[in-house]
Amino acid sequence: MKFKHFTILALIATSTSLVYAKPTQFYKPYKSVNTVENIQPKKYHIETVNVSLASKVDAPTFSTQDQIKERYVQKLTDELKSKGLLADEQTAQPISLSFDIKQKRVFAGEDLKFLGSKAIGKYAHSTLQYTSTMTYDNKDLANYVSSEKISLGKSGSLGKIVRDLSGKGSPDNENEDIDGFAKYMIEQLPTQ
Repeated sequence: MKFKHFTILALIATSTSLVYAKPTQFYKPYKSVNTVENIQPKKYHIETVNVSLASKVDAPTFSTQDQIKERYVQKLTDELKSKGLLADEQTAQPISLSFDIKQKRVFAGEDLKFLGSKAIGKYAHSTLQYTSTMTYDNKDLANYVSSEKISLGKSGSLGKIVRDLSGKGSPDNENEDIDGFAKYMIEQLPTQ
């Protein structure tokens, strides 16, 4: 009698744990969508990149949204290649990457427009928030939603502070920020 109760309880516990089991996380920090296979080696190609650019200031000397998208595609591909993660025609199971990027261009004093156009300074920094999806054979493997990140430029936080205080931010600085964001995005990809 006790053996039957134990067997029934064991079956209920096993079936309950199977129902509520989380998928194996092969793609950390990305979150696996369902139970998926662990593709090895992890080699990637860029499927799509969508960029949404926001700015409170009209900046005709800066890159357009389409130009920024082109730069992201190029820099993401370059970063994959430099890290040995870029899929080629010999890759048996290439993992497709899709990125939806929200970038906000920020100028010094932009919230002080009510004081007049002279209150608005040069480019200060950009913020980035993105969502990425990994797919293989048209099936979602995993996705990632980043927190908002503030650009630091190529010289790090001290260089950014100097740039902000000097009021010398330029389109080249924004390009450096985009390059840094692309590097950060590729660093988040699982490699094992």
